[in-house]
Amino acid sequence: MSTEGATAVAERPAGSDQPLLAVEGVTVRFGGVVAVDNVSMSVPSGQVRGLIGPNGAGKTTLFDSITGVNTPAAGSIQLEGADITDRPATWRARQGIRRTFQRQQPFGWLSVADNVLSALEWEGGGGGIAADLVGWPARRRIEARRRQRVGEVLELCGLTDISDTPAGELPIARARMVELGRAIVSRPKLLLLDEPTSGIEHDEADQLGEIIQTIRSEDQCSVLLVEHDVAFVMAQCDLITVLNLGQVIGEGSPEEVRNNSAVRDAYLG
Repeated sequence: MSTEGATAVAERPAGSDQPLLAVEGVTVRFGGVVAVDNVSMSVPSGQVRGLIGPNGAGKTTLFDSITGVNTPAAGSIQLEGADITDRPATWRARQGIRRTFQRQQPFGWLSVADNVLSALEWEGGGGGIAADLVGWPARRRIEARRRQRVGEVLELCGLTDISDTPAGELPIARARMVELGRAIVSRPKLLLLDEPTSGIEHDEADQLGEIIQTIRSEDQCSVLLVEHDVAFVMAQCDLITVLNLGQVIGEGSPEEVRNNSAVRDAYLG
């Protein structure tokens, strides 16, 4: 039995008020620079939470702490009440934390469908090499279920018509949709989107918003969204946290954030 499987985060009891994600007093330093300074926030199951602020505010650094790319100098990160502050990124991904990046990173040599399918390969197929060689029925059934799920995600993301196209040939907007499909195919608990509307058109952003709301309602997937398109954030998010110079300067509903004088002075103008 693998160590990772044995230490999986327990499911929350029904009716629990415990948030899916809790960030408590997180501080991240790079040398003498404090990139994130004593930040606390939480994300309940099924909530879309925005994280906004000017360039250099610490948004992506906080994302990296949540996903395990960096380890905070202080504070803690909890998933379903369990402290995951020191857990590696791969472990967190297998517990249901998935993300996209500011710069799209599809596997350019793989087809669109295989890019999405690749996110399911870590689950294994059972039977090892022998099953691969002889094509055991159990392995074939698992593969069929995976292909079915990939087909559902391609349809949701508007990629069915280019499923066989190498991802490296795609324009930015469609490459971003491939990355989104790869992030949601395993039905994550928490999805972190880093500047997902960058380089895409208004109608494509509308499609992205519809996908966010679909996975939130159907899968109870929580979404943490870093985005400079303030109108998009206001339309999609239940609550918004605003960072400036690594610190939280405002938090609340879209209307509350819009009317916050400190936020207007630092970011919204």
